[in-house]
Amino acid sequence: MLAIGIAYSLCLILAGLSRDRRLRYGGALAILVAAVAMGYSSWLFGVYALGYLLLSAWMVEWQARNWLRVVRYGLWVVATIPLLIHQAPGYEGLLVAEHVVLKPGSIATDLYFNHDKVWVAWSLLGWLPLFRQSLTPRRGFLPWLTPFLLFLGMALIMALAQVQGLVQWQPGVAAWLGVFALSNLLNTCIAEELLFRGVVQRQLVIRFGWIVALLVTSLLFGIAHLPGGWGYVLVAGFAGLVYGLAYLWTGRLLWAVLVHWLLNLSHILLFTYPMSA
Repeated sequence: MLAIGIAYSLCLILAGLSRDRRLRYGGALAILVAAVAMGYSSWLFGVYALGYLLLSAWMVEWQARNWLRVVRYGLWVVATIPLLIHQAPGYEGLLVAEHVVLKPGSIATDLYFNHDKVWVAWSLLGWLPLFRQSLTPRRGFLPWLTPFLLFLGMALIMALAQVQGLVQWQPGVAAWLGVFALSNLLNTCIAEELLFRGVVQRQLVIRFGWIVALLVTSLLFGIAHLPGGWGYVLVAGFAGLVYGLAYLWTGRLLWAVLVHWLLNLSHILLFTYPMSA
């Protein structure tokens, strides 16, 4: 089932990136039908995802009056939240490893390969380019400094987590690293960056300017990680600030995704994961 899960998420992202309607919508539908037929997805979640697919297609392909546009956005938000928090009807992620200690000195955790949040990424790729510029870059320094400053920000994030006792230095290759890396990129980083940076931060920049946009989006991103505790909220909020700067300085969501993914990989490769025992 894991191979099916990887193919499911990868193909759905590729379908979302396509500008050909037949591949974008037909491909997503074929993936969904195949997943239900092979037992990877329940029929109830399949129905939910089908409704989400149709709603997204309606919003992207058909213009609407102001009041109807607001209604559609409201429906999309209501339908998206359960996907983000793994609570959509009939949804059950693929349990890869149960109560496993991924690194010495770490708490035990359940490792899932999820396939719900990737639908949010697929939907948002209908509006937002992943590789092309979607925001005018704002940068008051030489372009070659950008990678250095982003790496510095990533180091400060992990230092903050270590100071709070959330993680400890523990370099080494974790169990299930490959599965984690693929799942984190396909099912987490792309969706979260498209949503928080591509939608929230971008719209706030347009309406209130880059400073307000960066601070508010980072705060919301931190609060979204509240289940991990207030210390985790602080670290996630600071991380959101760095991801937001990656988008602000380059204008491309791809860089926010890569910084997010690299930070998570640095976490599992260099520190206890997900938290110290």
